[in-house]
Amino acid sequence: MKKSLSYLACLAVALIGVVGYSLFFPTVDQPQGATYYLKPGASKKAVLAELYAQGLIRSTVLLNLYTYSQSDSTLKTGEYLFPAHATPVSIWKQITTGKGLVYHPFTIIPGWTFKQLRQALEKITDLRHSVMLLDDKQVMQKLGQETVSPEGQFFPDTYYYTKGISDWTILKRAYQLMQIKLQAAWLHRDANLPYKSEYEALIAASLVEKEAYLAIERPLIAGVLINRIRKGMLLQFDPTIIYGLGDRYNGKIYKQDLIQDTAYNTYLHKGLPPTPIAMPSLASIDAAMHPAQHDFYYFVAKGNGAHQFSHNLTEHNAAVSSVRKPVSYYNELRIKTYLLPYFSSGLSITL
Repeated sequence: MKKSLSYLACLAVALIGVVGYSLFFPTVDQPQGATYYLKPGASKKAVLAELYAQGLIRSTVLLNLYTYSQSDSTLKTGEYLFPAHATPVSIWKQITTGKGLVYHPFTIIPGWTFKQLRQALEKITDLRHSVMLLDDKQVMQKLGQETVSPEGQFFPDTYYYTKGISDWTILKRAYQLMQIKLQAAWLHRDANLPYKSEYEALIAASLVEKEAYLAIERPLIAGVLINRIRKGMLLQFDPTIIYGLGDRYNGKIYKQDLIQDTAYNTYLHKGLPPTPIAMPSLASIDAAMHPAQHDFYYFVAKGNGAHQFSHNLTEHNAAVSSVRKPVSYYNELRIKTYLLPYFSSGLSITL
C-alpha cells in the first residue's frame, strides 16, 4: 500500500512537472523575440498547431486544456511579437488579449496627390487591398461624400497598422483626421478671408503646400494668394498648371502649357481651382487660415528654396531676371530633382 502511494505521489509530481514545464517554462529563446501572424478567421485548433510547428508551445493538448480554465479565449487577429523568455501561457494570453501586436508605420507625405496616396497603399504587401477595386468616386461615396473630389481630403501624418488589416482602415482614418483638423482650423480662422467655405480654404492650403518650401514662407505665400483674389487678379500659381497637365507633365512648364485651357489653369481662370491639388499639411492649412498681411502680389523662387516677393509687376520682372542669371548647374539640377515635387520654382518655365 505504501509503495502504491509512493508510486502515485511520484507520478503526480512527475505529471505536475511535465505540465509546469510544458506551460510555464520559456519557449522563446531569441533575444529579439519571435513573431507570429494570427490569420483572420483562424480556428483555435489551427492556431495551436501552428504555434507547435513553430516551436512556440510544447504541447497542443495541454495548452488546449489550459484554455478551458480561462474566462476569455477569443483569438485576436494580427501580427504578434512574443518577447524573449515568453512561455506558452504568456503567448496564449497575448493572442487572446491583443497585447504585443506589431504595428507598422505608413506616412502620407504633405503634397502628395490622391493618386500618389493610392500608389503608396498598393505597395504595402501586409495590407488587404480593397481600395484598388474602387474608382475615386466610389471611394468618396463610401465616405458619404460622393460629390466631393478625393483630392486633398486625407491628412498627411503617420498611421500605424497591423498586418492583415484593410487599406481602407488607413484611408478612413486619414479622411476623418483631415475633417477634424480642417474644421478646427476653420473655426479659428482670421476674419474677412475671401473663402466662401472651408473647402475653398482647403483648396488654398493645397496651393500653399505646393508652392512653399520654407515653413516661414507659408503665411507669406498665403498672403499673396489672398491679395490676388481680393484684387480680382489671376492667381498664376504654377502647381495648378502642373496638376492640370497630369501625366503629361515632364518636369518643365512650357509656354503652351500656360495657355492650355484646363479647369486648373490659374493663368486663364480667375479664382481658386475647382478642387485641391494635393494633401496639405497642417502648417499649410494654418497659413491659409492666417495669411500674413502685406502688400506683395508676386513671388519667384530663388533656387535655394526661398522666394523673392514683389509688390508690383515691374519689381517682379526685375526679381525674375536677377534670380535666373546666377543659377548654377548645381542649383538647377537640385531644383529639377528635389524641389519641384514640393513647390513651383518659376525656373522650370521654358518660354
